[in-house]
Amino acid sequence: MRKKLDDILPLLMVLAGLAILLYPTVSNFLVERNSSRAIASYDQAVEDLSEEEYAQMLADARAYNQGLAALAGVQTDDSSESAPADAESLQAAYDDLLNLNGDGMMGYLSIPRLDVNMPIYHTVEEPVLQVGAGHMPETSLPVSAPSVHSVLSGHRGLPSAKLFTDLDKMEVGDHFFIRVLGETFAYQVDSIETVLPNETESLAIRAGEDLCTLVTCTPYGINSHRLLVHAHGIPYTEEMEQEAEVEGNPINLSLPHVLLIAAMIVVAIALGVLVLRGDARADAERAHSGAHSRIEGNDKGDCRSGGSHFR
Repeated sequence: MRKKLDDILPLLMVLAGLAILLYPTVSNFLVERNSSRAIASYDQAVEDLSEEEYAQMLADARAYNQGLAALAGVQTDDSSESAPADAESLQAAYDDLLNLNGDGMMGYLSIPRLDVNMPIYHTVEEPVLQVGAGHMPETSLPVSAPSVHSVLSGHRGLPSAKLFTDLDKMEVGDHFFIRVLGETFAYQVDSIETVLPNETESLAIRAGEDLCTLVTCTPYGINSHRLLVHAHGIPYTEEMEQEAEVEGNPINLSLPHVLLIAAMIVVAIALGVLVLRGDARADAERAHSGAHSRIEGNDKGDCRSGGSHFR
């Protein structure tokens, strides 16, 4: 038994290494699948809304945004909607706004450059950031309008999910899309900057501008600064439909990791073949030894029989 364990130990070690290397992909696949289900459930909830409910939810969200702008000292073009008068009222209203299913999901974000499609949830609390993008409270809700600046945050470098891991690959001119209440809002990246966590001046609301910023930690694995991808709203056109339909890629591995996994699979196969050949050789040796023992036993039995006969 000891020898058997020693024979398969190298194979077990290689398989354990493969399991560790494949964990990000398997985990990200599960996160992507859950995200797809959440998005499908959200879309169905939007379809089930009456026109009155839809109009009221959108009006409440825009009123909230106007209240934020007013608190920031920014004048809005549309003053027809009544907005909460103070920060406490805004905070009290926040959780219920755009919360269709009561799970905190307010819409979803598609980034073609990164091949990701993820839900957007209220707040940037840790459970939210493990599975999607979080909306930073006290910033505008992600419904396109003048004097709005939405800030969406996501984790980078999680072994369990891709999320904003590749946000540093974004380039000026790239598009991303936010879908809320069945409406798709398009944004074009106009600047990218790296700042300290307390440097939030560029996240301010600007009069008349429709802005959205994607935020994650940087540098990768150190997280001492924040990467800010700034974008402004642009008209969503039919030509953008195919670009906006991002399915999401469950593969959460770099090329070196893929090559390493391939090499380890080859090693695992080779070790498996060696183990099987060793087992076959051992079986053959046991069979040969057993046959030899039976022959010797038969020879001894014949001699004893012969001796009795002569006596």
